[in-house]
Amino acid sequence: MFYLFKEKILLLLIIAVLVLGIPIGGLAEERNGADDFKLIGYYSGDLFNEPVEKLQTDKLTHIMYAFLIPNEDGTVKTLNKPEQLEAVVTKAHKDGCKVYIALGGWSYDGIPLAGVFEKVAADNSLRAKLIDNVVNFTIQNNLDGVEIDWEHPNANTIRSYEKLVVELSKALQQKGKNLTAAVNGAWSTTAGPEVSKLMTDKCLASFEFINVMGYDMNNEEHSPLWFGTTSINYWLNRGVPAEDIVLGMPLYARPSWMQYRDLVKLNTANAYQDYARTSPNLSYYNGLNTLREKTTIALKKAGGVMFFDVNEDVDWRDEELGKYSAVSEMHDTVVNAAGLSGMDKNNYVTVVLNNHILEFSKKLGLGIPFLDNNHRTMIPMRKLLESVGAEITWDNASKTVTAVKTFPATNEYPAGKNVTVKAAIGDSFITVNGMRVNMDTEAVMKDGRTYLPARAVLEAFGYDLSWSDASSTVYVKAK
Repeated sequence: MFYLFKEKILLLLIIAVLVLGIPIGGLAEERNGADDFKLIGYYSGDLFNEPVEKLQTDKLTHIMYAFLIPNEDGTVKTLNKPEQLEAVVTKAHKDGCKVYIALGGWSYDGIPLAGVFEKVAADNSLRAKLIDNVVNFTIQNNLDGVEIDWEHPNANTIRSYEKLVVELSKALQQKGKNLTAAVNGAWSTTAGPEVSKLMTDKCLASFEFINVMGYDMNNEEHSPLWFGTTSINYWLNRGVPAEDIVLGMPLYARPSWMQYRDLVKLNTANAYQDYARTSPNLSYYNGLNTLREKTTIALKKAGGVMFFDVNEDVDWRDEELGKYSAVSEMHDTVVNAAGLSGMDKNNYVTVVLNNHILEFSKKLGLGIPFLDNNHRTMIPMRKLLESVGAEITWDNASKTVTAVKTFPATNEYPAGKNVTVKAAIGDSFITVNGMRVNMDTEAVMKDGRTYLPARAVLEAFGYDLSWSDASSTVYVKAK
């Protein structure tokens, strides 16, 4: 379906150019924004007993409701909580969020489902029966599509898998529905697992998009940042369009299997870490900073992110813990990038101050952080300095910014202490209380706003900076 989709788009573009006079470049630019970025949540109905009201369908674009279990005779098992699926669909559709049913999963009642898939998919009659049952289930429950989660076809069964997904995709499309797939992550751009190498072009062409399971590599390296990057790159290398790759991210730890929400309840500092010394087993997981960086990478290189499983997130309605919601934080990260062109998105810098993302969205209109030609982080002056408690004045004649911050009294400074930083447009230095501090770049004007190099200015006000090159994220923390 990737390729069929592109053929349809090409036809529409030709019509637009010939009939409507719309420039092709303009349409391509719109596709580059974050506005069509997918924010997907797996929702395991049988594994959790969370209220549907907790589900943030106003912030997610898709729900993958898990799982619909196939039987060896081509039928599907009745859901344990059919009323829950109905409630999820009603809530999601009200918010403009799509709902897909996830077909399969690793096991059912402790028995792996691969054997069921193998038997049904290899038999023409059973395969057709399963497809009919899945399509009927999708229609009857007012769903938007199906995700196939066969874990995993092998060299002996990949052709049966191909027949199943090609025929299921075609049957769903005839009803206006779509097919997606859960696929594996990879540890390099070429060295994916065997099951990924076996995936045929016909299979990939049958999917609306793919959810890449970028987790469960092993315990200590459960789901590191680099694994997210290589997983995206692998499927790009396979020819899958960037907008059709969704990076899966875990909300659970290994080897403890503790959920993100429970780790945060244990200690709110765990929300920003990837490791916790829990007992009896240690916890390796993704905290908000890593989840945010993965989302930023996906904004630049892919088409979305997926949580497994959103039930494991903290409850956003909780007065104390709600501010640590992973879904809310990633939604804010995506909103910040909305409306950016491809070039701006690639140069976009995320600023995290004391573990909280600073909003620099196009909609806000206060400027967008970027990397200059010296690969230095340039941040809009006013929002940045006001965020750290400095008062700002601007002298238009000299094109100079003056920022003053008053620090509380200490033994060394009983009356308190003022720090004054001045920066002039075009200068490669700033002054801190009259003392010159050289920089390896300069303050600039862009789109009518003053941009300052982050490190020199913030260090003058007593902040430490660290930089993640993988996601172009600058972390700012008070000393």
